[in-house]
Amino acid sequence: MGGELHIVGSGPAGAAAAYVAGREGLRPIVYEANPRPAVKPCGRGVPSLQDLEVPIPKESILINIKGAVLYVNGKKSVEIREGLKGYVVDKELMIRALVESYGGVLITSAPARRCCGRWTVRTSSGPMELREGLLAGGVAYYSGERINAVQAIARSKELEIMDYLYIDFDTRLLGYYWIFPYPEGAEVGVGGFADMQTLLGLLRSFAKNNELLRGAELSAPSGAQIAVGGLDLGYVDGLLKVGEAAGFVLPLTGEGIRPSMISGAEAAKAITNGEDPLSRLRNLRISRAISAQRSIVEATKRMSPEQRAEFLSAMPAAVHEEVALGTMRLSRIVASLASRPDLLAKLLKYVAAVSFT
Repeated sequence: MGGELHIVGSGPAGAAAAYVAGREGLRPIVYEANPRPAVKPCGRGVPSLQDLEVPIPKESILINIKGAVLYVNGKKSVEIREGLKGYVVDKELMIRALVESYGGVLITSAPARRCCGRWTVRTSSGPMELREGLLAGGVAYYSGERINAVQAIARSKELEIMDYLYIDFDTRLLGYYWIFPYPEGAEVGVGGFADMQTLLGLLRSFAKNNELLRGAELSAPSGAQIAVGGLDLGYVDGLLKVGEAAGFVLPLTGEGIRPSMISGAEAAKAITNGEDPLSRLRNLRISRAISAQRSIVEATKRMSPEQRAEFLSAMPAAVHEEVALGTMRLSRIVASLASRPDLLAKLLKYVAAVSFT
């Protein structure tokens, strides 16, 4: 096919786009503003591989995820031990391997700037103007609602054998805590509608009181913002937004690696096939799941903390799994809620504008 695909940002979306573009005959060139990729702190979890056609490089897999346990306000709600296939990854290794799989080039310390309706990338060989390509620069280019999140590494002997994801929905915070396995410990964090200082206090309290974390030593925490306002599709001065820049994050759990990779891969596939990439992104199953989750977030905002807890706790295990993992298979949700028409009607109301398969 020939030609180049210029990608601003070397996160999961940019890396997946580079992989697909290279596979289809384009030469991907990825520009990263920082000295290395994957500087944003995150849980590094890819709990599901659904709709992800880009492979997770073996050398980047740190831990095989064998399950997930979901809580509501500290009380166990769902335990998923069957059919879950996912990984905790070394994000930098994964990104580099994907970009380089088919001869792609990763240029670090190359910030992009917008001025007068055009993009300029500053590289070691001088500035270069970009007229088209993909914008995978993350939350900095996202115009929707965001939440804050802080996380740290917890180390203890007990955590070294952890092979599942722990997610606890906090209905008072309208957010969530997580504990994800990590070599010789775990990543622990909290995200929600609160400022960083408040979240830092909540993280310390959670680490002190959670039975999995008692006695664990915490590293210095790091913080970041997460896009939770739903899709923000479009072009910015000729560059198509993908990944978190376009809102490819599941709003209820903050999961962004898989959704972002799907968006980058599908955009690159559309470009190489001469299709409309914006239309393809709009019609993805993960796009419908993000929109549905955003509707649920908006609905729970209007509830009291007690109503949120009642609503989440009353959901059957299969519904929790479909919603939390973003699979959102309507047939399974309806079947699971057949005995609870009140909950079914409420959930369908929240996602009425979204079609599923």
